[in-house]
Amino acid sequence: MNPGGFVDKRKKGLERQMLVLKELAQNPRDMGTLFPSSSALAGTMAGAVSPRMTKNGVFVELGAGTGPVTEALLKRGIPAERLIVIEKSPVLAECLLKRFPHVDIRCCGAEEMSVCLPERVRVNAIISSLPFRSLPREVSISIMREVENTLSLGGIFVQFTYALVGKMPFIPTGFRKVRTRLVPFNVPPAKVEVYLKPRAKSAIAA
Repeated sequence: MNPGGFVDKRKKGLERQMLVLKELAQNPRDMGTLFPSSSALAGTMAGAVSPRMTKNGVFVELGAGTGPVTEALLKRGIPAERLIVIEKSPVLAECLLKRFPHVDIRCCGAEEMSVCLPERVRVNAIISSLPFRSLPREVSISIMREVENTLSLGGIFVQFTYALVGKMPFIPTGFRKVRTRLVPFNVPPAKVEVYLKPRAKSAIAA
């Protein structure tokens, strides 16, 4: 056993929690939660993608916060050089840079995703922790248009929500839901949904 390592891990976890609380106080609608995603929620989201999806292209994470889903994606086997993380908060982006120095961390809003990403890159999957229900409606619609336009044909969009019943808002109408998973071991309990991008253009649902 390494009690020192456990204490250090717990200390870092508390430091990340404090970062989340500070950001929540300053930007409550952008954060949407008091707590980082649990390992159960992060693992469920990462489990929706596979490094074998294609040998080319990248995986994009939106709203990474302090990095629980980023960590789960790397453990899943997504190569660090093929993972692009988009985080709007400069403070949280700096935290991510320190935690994951080999991952491409980009500090910008998800509504600017097409500008943040490299040109002509294939996007295999977009994994989102964005709080669409708390964001302004026009921002949510703008982000989902970016998701629709950026995600490659046959790619998947992964999103979690604390609303355990009802439809996920703002999903492009042509996207096809292929998986739903409940995650009771999270505070609060959450639901993860996975959508497949269709082979034809679609409209944003109201």
